[in-house]
Amino acid sequence: MVWNGYASQPAANMSFSMPQQSAELKNALNYAASNSIVSAAAVGNDGTNTVVYPAGFQNVMGVASTNLSETRSTFSNYGSDVWVAAPGEGIISTYPFGTYAAGWGTSFSTPFVTGTVGVLANVQANMNEQAASSDIANAEYIGYGLGHGELDVVRALNAAPNGNYGEP
Repeated sequence: MVWNGYASQPAANMSFSMPQQSAELKNALNYAASNSIVSAAAVGNDGTNTVVYPAGFQNVMGVASTNLSETRSTFSNYGSDVWVAAPGEGIISTYPFGTYAAGWGTSFSTPFVTGTVGVLANVQANMNEQAASSDIANAEYIGYGLGHGELDVVRALNAAPNGNYGEP
């Protein structure tokens, strides 16, 4: 798909989590992946080492939250369903009645990953879940339970074919 001369990559940003699998959601995400839609999901805000869904599905990048010190947010879940972490504290966002507010949670971390997928799609033809997750895995390792580490957009771009976007 092309819009205004730029490739557009469908990406599913899922800022919700459930403790149990859903066969219907798993089927929908498998269908999305088979159509080159890249999925990222919040890993939850219980501060525990637990798997939640949809982040726990194989074709979904689970996203944890980090703080300004680039360590895991105390509320962020961690563990085997985390692919990468991203900032999730004090994120300024739109709020009802035309205002703005700061938010905390893995739901605020996940859009950083789907936004990076959009940027990657503009420099890498035929983007899919495998290519996006491989590029995004070039993160800054920051500790146990946070997958590949904290998202580094420049490293992800440099990992893409023909990537040469400077130092991270």
